[in-house]
Amino acid sequence: MYMFNKKDENSFLISFDTAVLQPVVINNKVFTKAISYSGESKVIGKRPYDIVRHSCSYYGSSFQQSTKLSKEAIGNYLKLPILIAHDFGSPCILIPILSPRSDLNIWFSLGAIESFYPSEDGCTIVLSNGQMIQVPSSPHTISRQLGFANLLNMHFLKRMSHLVNNGLITSQKPLFQKDLFG
Repeated sequence: MYMFNKKDENSFLISFDTAVLQPVVINNKVFTKAISYSGESKVIGKRPYDIVRHSCSYYGSSFQQSTKLSKEAIGNYLKLPILIAHDFGSPCILIPILSPRSDLNIWFSLGAIESFYPSEDGCTIVLSNGQMIQVPSSPHTISRQLGFANLLNMHFLKRMSHLVNNGLITSQKPLFQKDLFG
């Protein structure tokens, strides 16, 4: 039986240590089993989607804005991975397996997936910590999701490279305040 601390319900945030947010049904209510890169897990009294939304908000964005960034980078596809936040140029990207708002959706951190292979009910995803998680998606879908996540990662890294290396794009001489206001 799962035990969880009521305090965790509002204080849990996705971090660079979060590998997976997996739904768990207890007494007909959906909770989240949060698995870290080290393999430790705890059950949070919120749905995975709610944790993702709360984390986006906490880090200064919104789920809608994160989705918009993904659409700009990748295109208008279903089940796009999203950038939750970043730290000094390192993105925290989550990949949905099903529709992001679905209670049965499992979210994987891009760096947490070591490999995957077909199984009877879809696919088995092997985490970098050695744990295996069954998902109700085909290997083709998982491959597509990983491809999209890597595209989002490259898009983000290009943006950060521009910030670090180029700064302001200028097609003319630099404008100073006196040039702008006469």
